[in-house]
Amino acid sequence: MKRLYALLIILIVIYIGINSFSLIFNDNGTNDADDVNESMITVGASSLPEIENFTDNTLNDTTISLVDSNKNMTILVSEIDNSQSISDIFNNFVSSNDISSTQTINQNGVTTYLAYSSGSDSYNADIFFNKNGQNYCISGDNILSSDSDYFINHCKGIIDAISINSTS
Repeated sequence: MKRLYALLIILIVIYIGINSFSLIFNDNGTNDADDVNESMITVGASSLPEIENFTDNTLNDTTISLVDSNKNMTILVSEIDNSQSISDIFNNFVSSNDISSTQTINQNGVTTYLAYSSGSDSYNADIFFNKNGQNYCISGDNILSSDSDYFINHCKGIIDAISINSTS
């Protein structure tokens, strides 16, 4: 029952959302393009602003890890195959993994598919979405229930901020 209650709280927080995007991401309040470019993280053909308290590491051409060593939290952000719809990718993922719960959320106009696997004090989450024609997956493993809001708010910020790099 405790796990279900924690999961319900997680889903409510995701659904309602907290509009703290500008507080989560480094924002110095300037419009200087050089400052913006210097503080961007590249994920394949996409980018997003550096995230406060997280260190980014490139794992391969399409995946980065964001590590907050104070919270012992790692968030993986990946560009994924565009040959299938994001809903098909999500449904295939759910059918081939032990998932406790799923949810579909509209995150500021982006349809987001969430899959959770619950443990005793933690959970794993995989979040699938398509933004600007590119499929993405955000993953977190062994997220402590006490750090759930922190994880969710950062995932929402990533979804809101990620964009395809312009080709000029």
